[in-house]
Amino acid sequence: MQLLPAILAQARGTSIDIGAQASAFLDALFTPAGFAVAVFGTATLGVLLVSRSGTRLIAAFTIFLLSMMRTDSKWVDNTLIQPFETIRNYSRPIALALLIIVAIRSLAFSRVGRQKMLMTPAALFLVYQLLFISMIGVFVDPVRAGFAVICYLAALTAFTFGLPALMDEEQDSQSLLKVFALAGLMFIGANLLQLGGGYYNAVLQGRLAGIAGNAQQMAAVCCAFIAVGCFFFASSESGSWRKWFAGVALGILGLFVLWSGSRTGAVCATVTVLAFFRARVGRLALLGIVGGGTFAVAVSVYSDSLDIVERFFRGGDTRSEVWASAIADFVDSPIFGQLPITADDGINFVESTYLRTLALMGSIGGIVLFTVMFSWVSSAVRVWRMGRAVPSLALHADFFIAATAFFVLANAAEGFMMGVLTFFIPFIYAIFAMGAYVLDAGEREIEAQDEQQDELLLTDDGADDHPDSDPGPHPGVETVRSTSGGAAR
Repeated sequence: MQLLPAILAQARGTSIDIGAQASAFLDALFTPAGFAVAVFGTATLGVLLVSRSGTRLIAAFTIFLLSMMRTDSKWVDNTLIQPFETIRNYSRPIALALLIIVAIRSLAFSRVGRQKMLMTPAALFLVYQLLFISMIGVFVDPVRAGFAVICYLAALTAFTFGLPALMDEEQDSQSLLKVFALAGLMFIGANLLQLGGGYYNAVLQGRLAGIAGNAQQMAAVCCAFIAVGCFFFASSESGSWRKWFAGVALGILGLFVLWSGSRTGAVCATVTVLAFFRARVGRLALLGIVGGGTFAVAVSVYSDSLDIVERFFRGGDTRSEVWASAIADFVDSPIFGQLPITADDGINFVESTYLRTLALMGSIGGIVLFTVMFSWVSSAVRVWRMGRAVPSLALHADFFIAATAFFVLANAAEGFMMGVLTFFIPFIYAIFAMGAYVLDAGEREIEAQDEQQDELLLTDDGADDHPDSDPGPHPGVETVRSTSGGAAR
């Protein structure tokens, strides 16, 4: 057993620090209390995996774990209240294990029809990820690369192949997004509890970091859940409890973004909402009443929170220097990038997916990333057209468009596509799966309509050829009958 901790220790340089967490998890596991918890957890996991709803619950808990980012800093104390601190201490190895389990279990879900669950952007995104991690494996850390490949394949399998199959299998087009909606409720509840029980450990340097451990991460995760919340708010019937519930949740998430002090998060949240409701002014107004009311009540109770608004206007430039450094690195090595010569510390310093890709992987990586983004945006256009052609899929198409707008914009300031075991990787694959569902279901709906029209045309043709078979009154039929009768007599 000494070999495994030694191997895991080599992965301590990763952004997810899975090696350190896994080593600590193994140490805790070989204690009486740890063994008892492991047995109980395994039994519970087995029971939940029997049902599809239980599998969705496990997937949602996995997403929730990925929304927690462990942070060690000499400047701030981000220790969470219990049990969140213990959960976060072991969140990465547990999330990896659950992700693999969900991926394997979800492959048993049957597939209906053609179901093109692997869109071109998903395939290209996997190529981009494997290129990035292969270069890390060759030039920096092979153990880290091995962990990353497992994470990428598990996320792809679970959220592009496995869980999305439930949308057709159960005829529940919201099934996949319900996983993220449930995770979002866990995220909101945990942050509210953390604020109530450990306010000064959740608000760091005047900015809300919550259970995410980082204000930028907090705002970005909220933006992703805002896209999901917009879908459920718009898809719920007027006056239903789910619409009100989604509106209140969106108001709380908006408040979290404000408290985070993240200008990137505020812009992304605004763009996400406007992209979703761009053609639904009435629903946007209703959301403003429900979500805005929640926002206003919270601000009136916590009036000091408005002080953070000043940061949006007086905050200094935190990006140009980093971007200039990335551009300089690219100029120094424009073909292969800095990965062949960089130290491990330089890999995690990402403030833009686009520029850091050029800096670390050069023109080769830049071309692959450009192909991914071009394919993603092109797919958004196709999904938008399908949503207009098939009204029943319009909201699903709008989610894809809103999520695409969020990532295209957010990746200019954050390195979301360069993570390994992070919240955003499964979410990106789920977005691609939703787009594939819209295109597949739309094509099936159009084909069904065409077949129905063909049957109606055949029926009409048959009625013309055999007028006596039509029991109803028809002027042409009476004429034919009278003429025939006269000829016979």
